[in-house]
Amino acid sequence: MFNEVQEEIQEKDAEQDIVDRVPQLKQLSADIEKATTAVINAKLSLESSIRQSQREEGVLGASVNTISGKVDTINKHIDHVIEDAPTKLKVSVSVSDDDWQKMQGHHTQWLGEEKQMLVDQHKQQEVLWLKQSQRLTDIVKNNEGVWISTKLFYIVGSLSLLSIITIAIEIAFYVYFHWIQ
Repeated sequence: MFNEVQEEIQEKDAEQDIVDRVPQLKQLSADIEKATTAVINAKLSLESSIRQSQREEGVLGASVNTISGKVDTINKHIDHVIEDAPTKLKVSVSVSDDDWQKMQGHHTQWLGEEKQMLVDQHKQQEVLWLKQSQRLTDIVKNNEGVWISTKLFYIVGSLSLLSIITIAIEIAFYVYFHWIQ
């Protein structure tokens, strides 16, 4: 019997808990309805934005096609002008005899200056060649016999010294290992 009373008390407590939670559940239900409404409104807004962007994409595509056609027309006109340019763009010039004589005089003077510069440069080259030849002759006269460069001298000398040192070390090892043992 005690168990039955305890069960009834537990049932009443459970019923009271459910009754106490009813306002919370109602508030939760209202919140769910608000969230559902907000989601539906957002979906409708997105669908509207998508339709608007699709309309604008169509307008933009039409604009691109129009501009492309106009650019093609401009390119055709430019090509036509370039084709006609050699025949339609002729320039005639008339030069008086005095001006022609002045231009020939300037040209002749310029050619003379250029020739003189070439002659001067040729003379400078000859002087430099003579100096170099004399310098080389002096160097060879002072070094009778075989003439080698300083770099080659040091390289050959270094290799010779290295060879002598290596031979001395080999002789030392030979003497140490054959006679001292």
